[in-house]
Amino acid sequence: MKKTSCPQCGLSAAEFGESGQLGCAACYRAFEETLVPLFKQIHGNEFHRGKVPVSDPSRQKMRRELIDLRRALKKAVGREAYEQAANLRDRINELERGTDRQQVAHG
Repeated sequence: MKKTSCPQCGLSAAEFGESGQLGCAACYRAFEETLVPLFKQIHGNEFHRGKVPVSDPSRQKMRRELIDLRRALKKAVGREAYEQAANLRDRINELERGTDRQQVAHG
């Protein structure tokens, strides 16, 4: 490991090597040469790609649709468009039940 320390918190490379914990946000820059290969080795990539796996775009699409439907439901209730709100509620329930079934089948 390169002999360096964080200019902000003073954490040394040796301390990082022993504990495996960084002292502050500036440590990411100070130990970048060590961290980037480590991230690639552990996570397969050096960048965070989000919580939804890239391999399952259908789940991401369903989550987005649920968010949009909930917003539309709130607006429909605000406009007192109760028939539309009921249809939106039913669609939300259908999607959520489908999600529950998928989680049971895959979990």
